[in-house]
Amino acid sequence: MKGVTVPLTTILAIALSLNLAAAQRSDPVSVLKSLFDARDSANSDAALALFAEDGVVINVVGTRFAGRDEIKKFMQDTNAESGIYELIDARPAGESVTWTDFVTTPVYEKLGTGPVEIAGKAVIREGKIKSLVIHYPPSSLAKFEQACQQEGCETPKADGVLIVGQPCLRFLANAWAQTRYVTAQ
Repeated sequence: MKGVTVPLTTILAIALSLNLAAAQRSDPVSVLKSLFDARDSANSDAALALFAEDGVVINVVGTRFAGRDEIKKFMQDTNAESGIYELIDARPAGESVTWTDFVTTPVYEKLGTGPVEIAGKAVIREGKIKSLVIHYPPSSLAKFEQACQQEGCETPKADGVLIVGQPCLRFLANAWAQTRYVTAQ
C-alpha cells in the first residue's frame, strides 16, 4: 500500500485551525458564554466542567463555594431556582472577564423585581474558571428593598419568601455587604 502525501501547507493549515478553535473555546469570554449556556439549559455537569479543580465561587450574598464538590452544589441549587440568565455585557482583560447579566427566576417574578441585574468577575486560566465572584448592583438591591419593606402594606410581597435561601432582611444585609466588598476592591 502506498503512502498518501499531504502537502505541508495543508498540515499547517489544519494545525492552525485546530489551535485557533481551542484558543477560541478557552478565551475568557467564550468560557463565560459557555457557562451561561450551561446554566440556561440547567446542565450543572456542563457548568461544573468549566471550573478548575481548585475553583472558587462567591455568590451574591458572599457565600464561598470552593472546589468542585461545593461548586457542583452551588450549580445544582442555582438550577433548582429555574433561572434564565441573559448575558448583557462581557469585558475581557487578560485572564479575567467582567460582565453584567439579567436574571429572571420565579422568586424574582413573585416579588416583582425581575429581571434583576447581576454583575460579576471571573478569572479564567487555560479554559477553566479559577474564580467567579458575583454581586447585585445597588439598583437591583433597591428593587429588593422595595419588595421587602413595602411601606403601608400589611404583608409585604417578600413576607415568607426566601431569596437566595435567606429571609428578606438577612438577604438584604448580606447582599449589600457583598456589593460593598466587591465594589471596594
